[in-house]
Amino acid sequence: MNAANVSDLYKKHLSALDESLGRSLELAGQAGRRYKSVVFHAGSPIIYHRDDRPMPFWPCAHFRRWVPPLSTPENVVHARPGEKPQVYRVLAKDYWHDTSPPAPSYWEDAVELIEVESFDAVVAALGTLDGAAYVGPSAAAAQKLGLGDAVEPAELMAPLDWFRAYKTDFEIDRTTIACQKAAAGHIAARKSFKAWGTERQIHWKFLEASEQLEGELPYDTIVALDAKGAILHYQNKRNDTDPGKVLLMDAGAACDGYASDITRTWAMDDCENEFLAMLNAMDELEQDLVAMVTPGRPYLDIHLAAYRGVARILVETGAITTSVDEAVDSGLVSAFFPHGVGHHMGLHVHDAGGHQAGPDGGEVKPPAEHPFLRNTRVLEAGHLITIEPGLYFIPMLLAPHREGENAGRVDWDLIDRLTPHGGIRIEDNIVCTDGEPVDLTRPLVPGPRGE
Repeated sequence: MNAANVSDLYKKHLSALDESLGRSLELAGQAGRRYKSVVFHAGSPIIYHRDDRPMPFWPCAHFRRWVPPLSTPENVVHARPGEKPQVYRVLAKDYWHDTSPPAPSYWEDAVELIEVESFDAVVAALGTLDGAAYVGPSAAAAQKLGLGDAVEPAELMAPLDWFRAYKTDFEIDRTTIACQKAAAGHIAARKSFKAWGTERQIHWKFLEASEQLEGELPYDTIVALDAKGAILHYQNKRNDTDPGKVLLMDAGAACDGYASDITRTWAMDDCENEFLAMLNAMDELEQDLVAMVTPGRPYLDIHLAAYRGVARILVETGAITTSVDEAVDSGLVSAFFPHGVGHHMGLHVHDAGGHQAGPDGGEVKPPAEHPFLRNTRVLEAGHLITIEPGLYFIPMLLAPHREGENAGRVDWDLIDRLTPHGGIRIEDNIVCTDGEPVDLTRPLVPGPRGE
């Protein structure tokens, strides 16, 4: 997409943000917290304890939604409904770090850009803020701005979080680019795996092909060979492994802060036949679940369909030796599929508002038997979500079922043969539309059946 088109998308994006800001302030006022404007703060640098080294910085998402390319500390947006947003870009005078002005960007002409040398200069330029609220991570910064009594009031944050779920065309465009970058990384990672690469080597290939540095990743990659695939957020990168038979890779990229989040499971041909059958069946299930991403559908319905689908796969491959209904009703499936089927995504990989009841707050908790489901909302056009069913052989979760009423419902000899393979997760990034769902990732990274 050329710069003019991106600029047009961004201007329309700002119009949508202005509308949602006005609605958010209106709802906050109805709840007794009346504000005229909001100061969105990127955040302040944080130093490691008793050190002089700063922690990696990631801007506050509510700030960055207004100016996505700005990723450095202390920047501020002062937003008032119906007016061009003021963006205070802090360019410090510093010979320790590079603080050169960035290259001109698509967003600058759409805002009132004020360049200053420090956050104190932002405070001075804003002066007395009458009727403003502060949104950001620093109570100290809010105090400097004179907004210490208006730090992220719940009555304002509820609608701001709620409306973040409705992605603009600009946000979908940024996410699409992030998906393209991550897809290139996944293809390179698969080639490295097939060439017997170690976890660390596979990770390096992903970084190189996706053209990212470690600090630019939206989340730490999961590069799990064999049994490590049963650790849901496996954090290590081994470099001394035997050649792996299974790779479970969960890795994304970012474009102007907007994340992609893709998972694929690849297997060598000499895996257990039952595992290969499960892998193909899981890929079919995931695609069936993607087709369910339609307006008006409770996200919980997709999770329950995933849960039942995993039960069916376990029964059909002989891992569970009872009926699908009994596998579901007994809760046995949770030992193999212990997480939710996905989540909202955006500037946070797990984006805000997934459990909200409405724009004025409230909570819709996940069912007690599915406590890790991150989204309980009803899907609407503009929602951007992941679909990521999983099936794992996790000794910690399976151990309690080796005794008691479920012991006879499982082929434990088969489970013991499959456990070294770790597990399966397949994840795509989906836009809910007024028509058919749009899968941003499957056309770029085929599943195990589409090699």
